[in-house]
Amino acid sequence: MSVPSPTVMMIDPSRDLGRRLRLLAEISTARGCGFAGLATLCLMIGLSANLAATLKAGGYSALLVTSVLLMMAQRAPGKPFRHTEVWLMLDEAERPPEPMAQRLLAGVRRAVFLRFAAYHAVAAALLLTGGFIAGLPGRI
Repeated sequence: MSVPSPTVMMIDPSRDLGRRLRLLAEISTARGCGFAGLATLCLMIGLSANLAATLKAGGYSALLVTSVLLMMAQRAPGKPFRHTEVWLMLDEAERPPEPMAQRLLAGVRRAVFLRFAAYHAVAAALLLTGGFIAGLPGRI
């Protein structure tokens, strides 16, 4: 049985940093999307007497969140990295060197915003389709 050499067992620090940045960006974005989802759920519960209106309201709310996430993804490269929640969540020792921090954080945040926007777009499509079907004459 051979023992792996220490070079094989080394962890690539840039890859580890990328994972950490992605995790923190996901946490930050998921928190915001969670609050938007809670607001959407409250709206849908308030309209629950009419199924078609409930589903359409949820769909339009999800479209609104999708639009906001797309705008945030578009503006991510221009936002100073020191003013992001991800930067604040990093420990001092984890922070990337300043010359590459803007590029790294902007890229990670943009990718996470786009992924969450895609999730909300799918939810919007499903809810709006359900609302359309529920609103057809002779249905529910």
